[in-house]
Amino acid sequence: MILADKQHGIPYLEQLVRHHTSGQMKIAPEHAAENVLALMGKPAADDVVSFKRAFEKFTKAAHKKQFLTYYLIAAHPGCTDANMQELRHFCTTYLKLLPEQVQVYTPLPSTYSALMYWTETDPFTGKPLFVEKTVRGKEKQKAVMAAHQTKKPSLRKKR
Repeated sequence: MILADKQHGIPYLEQLVRHHTSGQMKIAPEHAAENVLALMGKPAADDVVSFKRAFEKFTKAAHKKQFLTYYLIAAHPGCTDANMQELRHFCTTYLKLLPEQVQVYTPLPSTYSALMYWTETDPFTGKPLFVEKTVRGKEKQKAVMAAHQTKKPSLRKKR
């Protein structure tokens, strides 16, 4: 919304960065694959890169140490394993990080995404959609983003 407001958006972001951000700001690009973003009703991934650049520019000008964190989703209706690879590439290449937390999509009542999940159909085009519904498949999509992590030892004592 900030980038869409050509008159007030960037000055608003500058004020937000200078006076109302305490260390980190969380934004919700949710994905980077064009087809998934379209189903989510989200702007293009390029907008996230533009927002990041502006945030970093204003942070540097304010002589502050601030960071962006990102809310990302796996297994949204229409999202394939290849789309998750695309998201991973976007994060490592353009965001210069690989987030440790990724939310697995949960259908919420009265949303277009839930309608897509249950009907496996794009409600705007009537075309069928791939929808990952198995726990194993959802975890596999999520694991694409966590592939850099090694399994941590359990804190429980073995008996």
